[in-house]
Amino acid sequence: MPPDKFSAPKHRKLRRILGVAAAVVTALVTTMLVPPGAAAGTATPSPMTTPQWHTAMTRLAAPAKGCYTASYPAVAWQSASCATAPNQRYAPKADAVAGPHLPAVAKTGAGPAAGPTPDVVGNGIDFSAGVSGLLNGATGSFSTVSGVTSETGGGVPNSYSLQLNSAPFTSPVCAGHPGCQGWEQFIFANPGSGSSSAFIQFWILNYFTTCPAGWSSYLSDCYRNSPAVAVPSQPIANLAGLSLSGNVTSLTDSAVMSTGGTLYSAGTADSTLGLSTAWNAVEFMIGGNGGGSSANFNAGSTITVKTVTHNGTTAAPTCLTEGFTGETNNLNLVNSAAYSTGASPSIESVQSNVLTTPPSCAAAHGTGDTHLETFGGTYYDFQADGTFTLARSSAMTVQSNQVSGASLGWPGAAVNSAVATQMGADTVAVCASRGLMVNGNATSLTSGGTLSLPSGDTIVRTGNQYAVTDPQGDSMTATMNPGYVDVHVGLGTYPQPVSGLLANAPGTNNQLRTSTGTVISIPVDLTTLYQVYGDSWRVPAGQSLVAVCGDNTQNSDPATPFWADQLPAALHDRALAVCQKDGVKNATLLEACTLDTAVLGDGAATEFIGEPAPVNVAFSEDTAGPPNGENVAVALPAGSKDRYVRLSYTANSMQTGAQAAEFAVYDATNHNLALNAPVTASSTTPGFPGPNGVDGNTGTYWQGTAGAWPSTLTVDLGAAIPLGSVGIALPPGWPKRTQTLSVLGSANGTTWTTLVGPATYTWGAP
Repeated sequence: MPPDKFSAPKHRKLRRILGVAAAVVTALVTTMLVPPGAAAGTATPSPMTTPQWHTAMTRLAAPAKGCYTASYPAVAWQSASCATAPNQRYAPKADAVAGPHLPAVAKTGAGPAAGPTPDVVGNGIDFSAGVSGLLNGATGSFSTVSGVTSETGGGVPNSYSLQLNSAPFTSPVCAGHPGCQGWEQFIFANPGSGSSSAFIQFWILNYFTTCPAGWSSYLSDCYRNSPAVAVPSQPIANLAGLSLSGNVTSLTDSAVMSTGGTLYSAGTADSTLGLSTAWNAVEFMIGGNGGGSSANFNAGSTITVKTVTHNGTTAAPTCLTEGFTGETNNLNLVNSAAYSTGASPSIESVQSNVLTTPPSCAAAHGTGDTHLETFGGTYYDFQADGTFTLARSSAMTVQSNQVSGASLGWPGAAVNSAVATQMGADTVAVCASRGLMVNGNATSLTSGGTLSLPSGDTIVRTGNQYAVTDPQGDSMTATMNPGYVDVHVGLGTYPQPVSGLLANAPGTNNQLRTSTGTVISIPVDLTTLYQVYGDSWRVPAGQSLVAVCGDNTQNSDPATPFWADQLPAALHDRALAVCQKDGVKNATLLEACTLDTAVLGDGAATEFIGEPAPVNVAFSEDTAGPPNGENVAVALPAGSKDRYVRLSYTANSMQTGAQAAEFAVYDATNHNLALNAPVTASSTTPGFPGPNGVDGNTGTYWQGTAGAWPSTLTVDLGAAIPLGSVGIALPPGWPKRTQTLSVLGSANGTTWTTLVGPATYTWGAP
């Protein structure tokens, strides 16, 4: 199992699995080489849907070299006439050197080249998919296309190319030529006027002598084309329905272009370069139509690029922050890559000229007061003071300095006063008090400026944000706010070994690990979080990267957590309203947003806009139970799964009506599903309505009408969800009392099942 094995969440927003089961295609049809226009085998009607047919056909190798077409629903190739490929170079990136050969890719990838701006796609800047072992094919497509109304290349509308590019690899053609490598591109060329075509372009990189017969020369390289298959011209409006596949066998390499219900294939001998013995990384991209040109999209364009890898496994590919072609587009690579496992394992990336967050193969962050989320999607609050290791990999270390929020008026809070990274020989710190420090020196960098460092690292400033990136694509992005600093950390290759407060235990996304190797299951309690886990990641003074900021730091752990429900009611409600207006819905994120908005100001809420729900939660207000109240926990039977959960009261030793300050319903990962969910009370004492019981504030409570037994409080979770337990709290400091109640569940709100029978529970001090 690889280190830090990712699940298919998050962090991220696009984790989808294309659940298409490709049947054993060779058992469905028998193909044969036949003259142009004749069917290669019997065109048997297929029971498959169009997507299933497409998947099956792109995995069905053409019977021989040459050109073929196929039309839905027949699972068969028809031979077609080949054409001459366009006389155009689709050249490698400007600094083309030895490409990755997994598994060493995490250490030896060439990294992104300098583009027009730091993250503009192409000329080395992209996400590629790597596999252990060898690829026998790959398919590129577009999961989503948003806001795209036009595209031009060289001033010509709808001029672009789709490319599936291998990484440079060791090829038999290079024998006797040190430093020489093969490179292969599967291309759909769409010039915008005239005919389009699909074909393969082969390259011999760094040949440095006269090219072999039949090859054209370009600088120190050689290139040639396969035969091409004609494809109808495709306007950019068709982009969402297009896909390009590259397939290799020991005999034939083929490019397969899909325009929906029709496929076009062009193939030639694998012996041209021998890719079938060396293909382990692939880039899919849309760029200009050759010559290092750019495909230029209209403003407001966003596309999600998907690369499916075919290597005989269901494992998700490794993400590489690297591309291989010299063509570009005018979109920025943004956000974190997403992964899918299964029959069609894939990597997805977002490209947009609507700027959001910097790109990374995996991302983690420490923001606000202070909320940490790991590369695996584990979320937790961390309010200790001191200097901590956030992330440590083979190429990068990131540290933070946390201080009390007393200077902001909230001594129970903790914020980052500084963050710093060491990449190679360079050390970069961003201090709330001193600004940018580079290798120990105060450094001025204006917004929009870029600073290149001796180790090959770069710093780019955009407004109050500093992004530090190394040649492998690892990054630290620090955002300066009044009195504190938010930090986002990105990995250029994932999975890879990484440790620190922003990492999970290796091979998991539901466990943490101390610096000495102790593995801790989540959720955790206060003592374990700080005294066992957090303290293990404290940085000795002599190893601090943030000491250059000059902050007076005290090492301390909180005696109690600081939650949103401890805020004054008016401030809490106002902050909650700001977060809800910004669309924050997840219970954990809503609590964190409410606290940050109250403590740090309304601007803190912007950090949560569009943030996906955590994969799981290690320590927060909704894992610790209703805080500062007297809580009763009731375990639910294994396998409980309901949309509606009801408390049915029959007695209260101190009152003639039922009472609940907080009614929490937890799933298996300890998320409180009931927080701010729709709630219905069978009866209510004026001033104490049902919503008080799910508002996250134990200072307010629901109370049923006196003598109205049984009295019920019912929460609607929105969908039938697997359940773990419920918690019932009363306001802190109330005298001891008992209440008798049962817990019921329902899938439809009409038919009810008793989950836990009547029992008497005790709250409060004696």
